[in-house]
Amino acid sequence: MKRIRISAPSGGEIPRDGGFEENETSCLTCPGQGNQEKEERNMSYGLYLSAEGAHAQNYRLETIANNIANVDTPGFKRELAVQQARHTQRIEYGHDAPDSGSMNDVSGGVLTIGTLTEIQKQGTSMVTGEKTDMEIVGEGFFLVQHMQTGEQFLTRAGHFQKLPDGRLVTHSGSTEFAVCDMNGQPIVMTPGENWDWDSNDAGEIVEAGVHTPVALVVPQNYAKMVKQGKNMFKSEEGFTPVDTGNRKIKPRHLEGSAVDPAAEMVELIAASRLIETNLKMVQQQDDMTNGLISKVLRVS
Repeated sequence: MKRIRISAPSGGEIPRDGGFEENETSCLTCPGQGNQEKEERNMSYGLYLSAEGAHAQNYRLETIANNIANVDTPGFKRELAVQQARHTQRIEYGHDAPDSGSMNDVSGGVLTIGTLTEIQKQGTSMVTGEKTDMEIVGEGFFLVQHMQTGEQFLTRAGHFQKLPDGRLVTHSGSTEFAVCDMNGQPIVMTPGENWDWDSNDAGEIVEAGVHTPVALVVPQNYAKMVKQGKNMFKSEEGFTPVDTGNRKIKPRHLEGSAVDPAAEMVELIAASRLIETNLKMVQQQDDMTNGLISKVLRVS
């Protein structure tokens, strides 16, 4: 079973009341005169229902676009937009009950919750031939440390680099991280470009007969993994080392992105069409309102 992480959305949601501010006598959560007055002040409920649908699909579209943009990012984990149906306005105001089967319970639009990250989905395996590259097979994460703050993070991206001063590092954007050993300390090898060293399938740096295992850990709670940047995670409840017998690492390989470009393109097209549909519904609602106003003015 895949474990997931849900994070808060970056943007707000479309207001259900058309953007009006509440006065002292109205209440969104309680039935009563204030709610009735607020409903009377509302503009077209269908207009905002359609606009909210377009907003939700746009959030989904942005999530898919981010996946496609990171199709070549080592260790990147696919994200999904998390959305759910919401109650109708009448139910939210307390004038009806959920699952009543009445017209008041037909459709209340969609609510965007945030994003879901498929943390444990294995990315594609890539042969690089570089001895600084390592791919984890199965469960586990590399332990890395921020070079300035000392804060530790977990990552599946084993695209490492040896600096001239001997430090083994990896990068997330422009930020540099030190690769840690099993004691949680940055790995430092003999300085210089021509010094002979290698890596093996036990995930060890072998230099002058000395074997230094690269830290391989598992989080205490996958639900408390917070994504940082493109392929880093912060474990809010700590982590434990992977047992020696369960360490499986491929040297000279990389775990690529866990994104399927073809599947994402299909999702992208579907989200785009749903945005168009909702925007057409907004236009239709607007045209109906304008037509009604015109008829009223002619009668007047």
